[in-house]
Amino acid sequence: MAITAFLLPALAFASTALGQGCSTDATATITASADASAIASCTTFDGSIAIETGLSVPSGGDGHQSLAIDGELTRVTGNITVTDAINLATLSFGSLKRIGGFELSGLTVLSSLNCPQLSQVDKLNFTALPALQQLSFGNTGIQTAQDILITNTYLSSLEGIDQLQKVTTFNVNNNQQLTNISLQVTNIEISLGIEANDASLSGLSTSFPMLETATNMTFRNCSSISLPALKNVTQKLGFYGNTMTEFAAPNLTTSGGLIFVDNTELTNISIPQLTSVNGSYQIANNTELKIIDGFPKLSVVTGALDFNGNFSEVNLPDLSRVAGAFNMQTSSTNFSCDAFDKNHNDKVIRGKYVCSGGVSKPRGAGTTVTSTGSGSKPSGSGAAGHIEVNYPAVIGGTSVIAGLLQLLL
Repeated sequence: MAITAFLLPALAFASTALGQGCSTDATATITASADASAIASCTTFDGSIAIETGLSVPSGGDGHQSLAIDGELTRVTGNITVTDAINLATLSFGSLKRIGGFELSGLTVLSSLNCPQLSQVDKLNFTALPALQQLSFGNTGIQTAQDILITNTYLSSLEGIDQLQKVTTFNVNNNQQLTNISLQVTNIEISLGIEANDASLSGLSTSFPMLETATNMTFRNCSSISLPALKNVTQKLGFYGNTMTEFAAPNLTTSGGLIFVDNTELTNISIPQLTSVNGSYQIANNTELKIIDGFPKLSVVTGALDFNGNFSEVNLPDLSRVAGAFNMQTSSTNFSCDAFDKNHNDKVIRGKYVCSGGVSKPRGAGTTVTSTGSGSKPSGSGAAGHIEVNYPAVIGGTSVIAGLLQLLL
């Protein structure tokens, strides 16, 4: 049982490392209880704080240590950093409300983190915390943050940061016990990345019910993804290797790149209000996706359109311009390229054009079409979709006919 070091405010016990009081141009280092007591007596600490690897506080019979920085401290303008304190099992900041940055890394036995009043963090970086199962950030939790990275922890939920209203970057990966992420954010300014969480085969479920705008979002290894309010993604929206069976974004009207790759259980995509993809538009190797008809208003693709798989039907009825290359390859022998051939002839498709059904190995743009010998024939202006003509045979046949005519005359 770890023995808690009760750290009461007492400047008189400050170590030489904290002789500067409540501010420092460098980083104040906590090596012992007296250092923590000095900091706890400040209402605002102007600077950064580091807790040393060789922390000298009482430990229990198991060698585990506890550190409580309570008292008057409500704000740290710089960062709080705790790295490789391998015996630290419990850490708390009883009055702290705001931090510049909060970094915990390589704390192999940390199982309790208690910050009951913390609501604002500029940057939060939690890395390699294999014993930390939950966060304790009070009733409201953290509501505003710039950058959040949570990786390789034992967290089973993100309660404590799930009330975030706005975030710049949000990256959660390789947390094997984490089965659900649900955030109330309305805007993601730079990027969101979720991947390799939940060790079970089913994958992580994610929900962003209030999210309306984002710059760049990537989802991997998720069992469900809910984005009911999303209206605009300025750079890229990508789904890779998820186990979701369907995806819907009923209010999404514009996106940068839009990508669905290797979602092997996906059977349906519905984005009924989408009018433009301002980048690459890729749907590839989604083995259960047989019909692609969930884009009835899509008009403009400013980059390449690249579909490959075993789908039997693709409907893009409002398509008016594809500025880049067009690649459509499927193994289905029932697939027809007629609508897209017409789009190509009408100059709707501006770049290199390939469309083919009955392909033995459907591949991405720039690859050679290998037909199975049945179904829709390759068509288009690119080499991969070119219909071969045996010109020597034609020329030879013309010579024979000319010779017969000479004999008759």
